[in-house]
Amino acid sequence: MRAGTITSSLLVLLMGLSQTSAYGQAASQPVAQEDTVNAKLLCGNWKGSWISCKSGHNGRLKATFCRISPTQVQAKFTGSFCKVFPFRYKAVLDIVHEEDGLIQLRGSRKLGPLMGTFYYEATITENQFKASYRSKRDCGQWNMTRVACGCN
Repeated sequence: MRAGTITSSLLVLLMGLSQTSAYGQAASQPVAQEDTVNAKLLCGNWKGSWISCKSGHNGRLKATFCRISPTQVQAKFTGSFCKVFPFRYKAVLDIVHEEDGLIQLRGSRKLGPLMGTFYYEATITENQFKASYRSKRDCGQWNMTRVACGCN
Protein backbone atom coordinates (compact mmCIF):
# COMPACT_ATOMS: atom_id res chain seq x y z
CA MET A 1 0.00 0.00 0.00
CA ARG A 2 2.81 2.43 0.86
CA ALA A 3 4.51 2.00 -2.54
CA GLY A 4 1.15 2.62 -4.23
CA THR A 5 0.66 5.79 -2.20
CA ILE A 6 4.12 7.04 -3.15
CA THR A 7 3.55 6.20 -6.80
CA SER A 8 0.19 8.00 -6.72
CA SER A 9 1.74 11.03 -5.02
CA LEU A 10 4.52 11.27 -7.57
CA LEU A 11 2.11 10.87 -10.45
CA VAL A 12 -0.09 13.65 -9.02
CA LEU A 13 3.01 15.81 -8.65
CA LEU A 14 4.08 15.25 -12.24
CA MET A 15 0.59 15.83 -13.59
CA GLY A 16 0.35 19.04 -11.57
CA LEU A 17 3.68 20.19 -12.90
CA SER A 18 2.66 19.37 -16.45
CA GLN A 19 -0.59 21.29 -16.20
CA THR A 20 0.70 24.36 -14.41
CA SER A 21 4.11 24.75 -15.94
CA ALA A 22 3.60 24.90 -19.68
CA TYR A 23 0.73 27.35 -19.55
CA GLY A 24 -0.11 30.53 -17.73
CA GLN A 25 3.39 31.93 -17.39
CA ALA A 26 4.21 35.12 -19.19
CA ALA A 27 6.85 34.79 -21.87
CA SER A 28 10.09 36.38 -20.78
CA GLN A 29 12.55 38.11 -23.03
CA PRO A 30 15.96 36.42 -22.96
CA VAL A 31 19.04 38.39 -22.04
CA ALA A 32 21.66 38.55 -24.79
CA GLN A 33 23.74 35.44 -24.09
CA GLU A 34 27.01 37.07 -25.18
CA ASP A 35 26.55 39.65 -22.39
CA THR A 36 26.87 37.08 -19.63
CA VAL A 37 29.98 35.56 -18.07
CA ASN A 38 28.67 32.02 -18.46
CA ALA A 39 26.71 32.29 -21.70
CA LYS A 40 27.92 28.91 -22.96
CA LEU A 41 26.97 27.13 -19.74
CA LEU A 42 23.29 27.67 -20.45
CA CYS A 43 23.19 26.99 -24.17
CA GLY A 44 22.17 23.85 -25.97
CA ASN A 45 20.14 20.79 -25.22
CA TRP A 46 20.59 18.68 -22.13
CA LYS A 47 19.69 15.02 -21.60
CA GLY A 48 19.70 12.70 -18.61
CA SER A 49 17.41 11.27 -15.96
CA TRP A 50 15.59 11.89 -12.70
CA ILE A 51 15.20 9.57 -9.71
CA SER A 52 13.03 9.70 -6.61
CA CYS A 53 14.97 9.11 -3.38
CA LYS A 54 11.80 7.93 -1.63
CA SER A 55 10.36 5.43 -4.12
CA GLY A 56 13.21 4.73 -6.53
CA HIS A 57 11.02 5.67 -9.48
CA ASN A 58 12.99 7.23 -12.31
CA GLY A 59 12.73 8.34 -15.90
CA ARG A 60 14.18 10.27 -18.80
CA LEU A 61 14.75 13.99 -18.59
CA LYS A 62 15.62 16.66 -21.18
CA ALA A 63 16.03 20.39 -20.75
CA THR A 64 16.86 23.72 -22.34
CA PHE A 65 17.88 26.84 -20.44
CA CYS A 66 17.57 30.54 -21.21
CA ARG A 67 18.82 33.44 -19.12
CA ILE A 68 15.88 35.84 -18.80
CA SER A 69 17.57 38.43 -16.57
CA PRO A 70 20.95 38.93 -14.94
CA THR A 71 19.66 37.00 -11.91
CA GLN A 72 17.25 34.43 -13.39
CA VAL A 73 17.24 31.45 -15.74
CA GLN A 74 14.19 29.85 -17.33
CA ALA A 75 14.37 26.06 -17.63
CA LYS A 76 12.10 23.93 -19.79
CA PHE A 77 12.09 20.27 -18.74
CA THR A 78 10.45 17.35 -20.51
CA GLY A 79 10.54 13.78 -19.34
CA SER A 80 8.67 10.63 -18.53
CA PHE A 81 7.26 8.83 -15.52
CA CYS A 82 6.94 5.01 -15.60
CA LYS A 83 8.23 5.13 -19.21
CA VAL A 84 4.69 5.92 -20.33
CA PHE A 85 3.51 9.21 -18.84
CA PRO A 86 5.16 12.28 -20.38
CA PHE A 87 5.48 15.54 -18.48
CA ARG A 88 6.59 19.11 -19.18
CA TYR A 89 7.80 21.51 -16.55
CA LYS A 90 8.80 25.13 -17.02
CA ALA A 91 10.52 26.85 -14.12
CA VAL A 92 12.19 30.17 -13.39
CA LEU A 93 15.30 29.61 -11.28
CA ASP A 94 17.15 32.29 -9.34
CA ILE A 95 20.91 32.50 -9.77
CA VAL A 96 22.27 32.32 -6.22
CA HIS A 97 25.97 32.09 -7.12
CA GLU A 98 27.90 32.56 -10.33
CA GLU A 99 31.56 32.40 -11.21
CA ASP A 100 33.48 31.52 -14.35
CA GLY A 101 32.41 27.97 -15.31
CA LEU A 102 29.76 27.56 -12.60
CA ILE A 103 26.17 28.67 -12.00
CA GLN A 104 24.18 27.68 -8.91
CA LEU A 105 20.39 27.99 -9.11
CA ARG A 106 17.47 27.74 -6.69
CA GLY A 107 13.71 27.88 -7.03
CA SER A 108 10.35 26.73 -5.72
CA ARG A 109 6.74 26.38 -6.74
CA LYS A 110 3.58 25.85 -4.68
CA LEU A 111 1.70 22.75 -5.83
CA GLY A 112 -1.30 23.03 -3.55
CA PRO A 113 -2.26 21.46 -0.22
CA LEU A 114 -1.77 17.84 -1.31
CA MET A 115 1.83 18.16 -2.47
CA GLY A 116 2.94 21.33 -0.68
CA THR A 117 5.82 23.34 -2.13
CA PHE A 118 8.29 21.89 -4.61
CA TYR A 119 11.86 23.15 -3.90
CA TYR A 120 14.85 22.66 -6.17
CA GLU A 121 18.54 23.53 -6.22
CA ALA A 122 20.87 23.03 -9.18
CA THR A 123 24.47 23.42 -10.28
CA ILE A 124 25.46 23.88 -13.91
CA THR A 125 29.05 23.40 -15.06
CA GLU A 126 30.46 23.13 -18.57
CA ASN A 127 28.83 19.79 -19.39
CA GLN A 128 26.86 18.79 -16.29
CA PHE A 129 23.57 19.75 -14.69
CA LYS A 130 23.01 18.30 -11.22
CA ALA A 131 19.96 19.15 -9.16
CA SER A 132 18.05 17.99 -6.14
CA TYR A 133 14.38 18.48 -5.39
CA ARG A 134 12.16 18.01 -2.36
CA SER A 135 8.51 18.38 -1.58
CA LYS A 136 6.09 17.39 1.16
CA ARG A 137 5.99 13.77 -0.06
CA ASP A 138 9.08 13.23 -2.19
CA CYS A 139 12.69 14.09 -2.85
CA GLY A 140 15.07 13.21 -5.62
CA GLN A 141 17.74 14.13 -8.10
CA TRP A 142 18.04 15.27 -11.70
CA ASN A 143 21.27 14.59 -13.60
CA MET A 144 21.93 15.68 -17.17
CA THR A 145 24.77 16.24 -19.58
CA ARG A 146 24.92 18.60 -22.52
CA VAL A 147 23.95 16.98 -25.82
CA ALA A 148 25.02 19.90 -28.04
CA CYS A 149 25.54 23.62 -27.79
CA GLY A 150 23.30 25.50 -30.19
CA CYS A 151 24.30 29.03 -29.18
CA ASN A 152 24.87 31.62 -31.84
